[in-house]
Amino acid sequence: MDAASLSVTCPCQKCALASGRGNGDPNHEHVEGRMDVPMRSFFPEYYPNLVRLYRSIGVQFHDADNTLACFDVTFDPESSSVAPSATQSRLQRDVNIEAPYLSSRSYRVSSNHTITLPDLPPLSLSNPYPFGRRLLGYYRIARDYVKMLTVSKEFMTQGRMMEIGKDASEWGNGRQISLREFLVRGGYSHDFSAFFVPLFACVCTCSFERMMEYPACVVLEYVARCMPFGRMQFVSSGVREVTENLSKNISTIHYGTMVEKIMEAPPTNDGKNASAGPIVLVDSHGVRRTFDHVIFATQANQAAATLAGQRASKPLPKPFVSSPEKNDDASNYGRREEHDLTDPETPRDVSVESIPKDHPFYSQIQTLSKFPYERTQVVCHTDTSFLPKDPAAWRLLNIAKSTTADILASPFDKVSAELEQQQQQQLESEQAPVQPPSATGFSLKPTSLAHGEAELTHRRPGSSVASGTSSPRTYSSGSSTPTSTASQSHNSAMATHIMNNTASSLGSTTKFLQTTNPIFQPKPESVISSAWFERAVVNPESMKAVDELNQHMDEQTDALLETDASPNVADRVWFVGSYAYPGIPLLEGCVVSAVQVMERIVTAEPSHRLAASISALEGSFLKRDAPMRERRQARQEEQKRQEHEQYEQSTLKKKAGCQDDLAAAAAAMNLFSASSVYFETAWKDTLDDERIWDEQEQERRCREEHLNSGKSVQQKGHFLSAVGSWTSNVYVEVAWMLLLYLAAIVQWWMVFMLESAGVDGSRWALA
Repeated sequence: MDAASLSVTCPCQKCALASGRGNGDPNHEHVEGRMDVPMRSFFPEYYPNLVRLYRSIGVQFHDADNTLACFDVTFDPESSSVAPSATQSRLQRDVNIEAPYLSSRSYRVSSNHTITLPDLPPLSLSNPYPFGRRLLGYYRIARDYVKMLTVSKEFMTQGRMMEIGKDASEWGNGRQISLREFLVRGGYSHDFSAFFVPLFACVCTCSFERMMEYPACVVLEYVARCMPFGRMQFVSSGVREVTENLSKNISTIHYGTMVEKIMEAPPTNDGKNASAGPIVLVDSHGVRRTFDHVIFATQANQAAATLAGQRASKPLPKPFVSSPEKNDDASNYGRREEHDLTDPETPRDVSVESIPKDHPFYSQIQTLSKFPYERTQVVCHTDTSFLPKDPAAWRLLNIAKSTTADILASPFDKVSAELEQQQQQQLESEQAPVQPPSATGFSLKPTSLAHGEAELTHRRPGSSVASGTSSPRTYSSGSSTPTSTASQSHNSAMATHIMNNTASSLGSTTKFLQTTNPIFQPKPESVISSAWFERAVVNPESMKAVDELNQHMDEQTDALLETDASPNVADRVWFVGSYAYPGIPLLEGCVVSAVQVMERIVTAEPSHRLAASISALEGSFLKRDAPMRERRQARQEEQKRQEHEQYEQSTLKKKAGCQDDLAAAAAAMNLFSASSVYFETAWKDTLDDERIWDEQEQERRCREEHLNSGKSVQQKGHFLSAVGSWTSNVYVEVAWMLLLYLAAIVQWWMVFMLESAGVDGSRWALA
């Protein structure tokens, strides 16, 4: 989590002389900051368990000024006319940074919530067209944003998020629809997509191709929980404190030790009962160690390679640092040339076909190989050419995309075209087609499908969206999913974060920047560090793999509970990580998947009791976890009961020979998958967690202030908790947001009138 982070070398003259450098700046303020690499921000509304974890280990976090600027980058036509190679695409090239087409600021609307509103576009009375065009774009963005909020919140509160687009009156034909299909068939404008898609491509750190593969329900669930009043937050002292606090109670840690093979020791036989042998880990030094259980807290592709006894064919280079400290080990860092030559395509190192079916971990390797990854580069630098030209337009997060980028590029364009053709044939075959009303009272389908598609594609000549044919893609061996060539085609969003805005210790003299997924490289002399990462992405195949993985581990728990049988080695190997949990692969998935694996092991072998709460702080989630644990257990028991009823019904129908009813019963069994349970209950857990936390915080404050226990205390509450009571009318929150938008329009009009009269309206705009 903190391996690529670094302490910033102070440029002031005193520190330069102390470290033996002669390039000190006498006018530079002293800084003692540290940069988290990659940047780690979170919204408490989507990360309730991460927040509970931070609270339990005493980690402080704070709100950030959630400002945003979106702008385009144009490349020199001469240099971009020739298709660049993998190396050329990452070299410095002639670029032009255009003015932001959307910028915004965040405003506090309560003690716990903020709202982000767009800035007033620049006004020129001699040429009012840009001003009018921007206002028209803002209108389209606001209109589509409200529509998306309404759709996402309605489906979420009804527990039907995974059913978006499945209704026959829509376009899904009973399957999970992709984000691209949702935007195109939902009639969302190009202005909205040009803002929304790059924003979420930065959240998921993936190319536009991968972003368009995401099932719409995954993205819309994030929208429903975090918008419009979400708070972006950062750990106050950096993630180093998180790693130190998490690991301080671990007694034995083996550094620089790569596990190369996992095997089972011979079974033990004491003359009475034979039991399975321990698990043996063989490391890169040939040392063997034995364990009762093994938990992979790694990427899925790394876990698959380790279980198969293989190494990555194209490993990522070590992080590069331009000027490491004197006491740093040079072997911990890579070379600049390795980063420039790194292949951006993520290889599939483990081919399931090469693994024999009698391999003890065959089923696990088969499931883990279904999780796709995409490589991305994170560069820390001081090159302000990555920001808008006007410093007044700089924001906390600056998102750029190439003007040649196809934000709706999708490897599944052909699939969408085939579905459209099927629907057209179906309409032609039916003389009087009947459109049943939507169960939610509104339709995701636009009044004019052709108009909706044209609105999204008219600005991209030659785009494959309208025709349904996809541009050439690169396919990896053993996979039907294309790997991205985003760094070669610049078909990705580049996010530049101004680190000074969230870390005051970095000062303000020099702007320390962190760029994720750079579509061009910063000036060599401005580079502080470079690091490559692999990030899990979501597609329909990976969503099924999450359910398979959880089903495997549930079966492992059942196998360990069977005392008559001796468990095999595969039943004692577990997997946690961002990929192992439904939703967008983020830190929240890491925490929850770890808690779930811990509960499985303790359930199967109570001798491995929970001891972490002994040293937990008073009021931490480890001390107050009983209500959450009871909810999870009750939900699991209800799930098992319903699964048993479905199994009995399917058995009876099978005996009766009712194949149609049997298929329906089998489909109903999928309702109890990990993904379906998550999309139905996760947001409710968020509300309950915040309510419990607020109640306990009130009790703690009352004790501290020595208040009378019988005196009533007004509960501060959480805004989402109030929304939870409005599940029958989710439009209340949207209406409140519209009132704030109306206030922003009034503010814009006042500034417009002031500037028309020749008065500086910047102070009014800031207010």
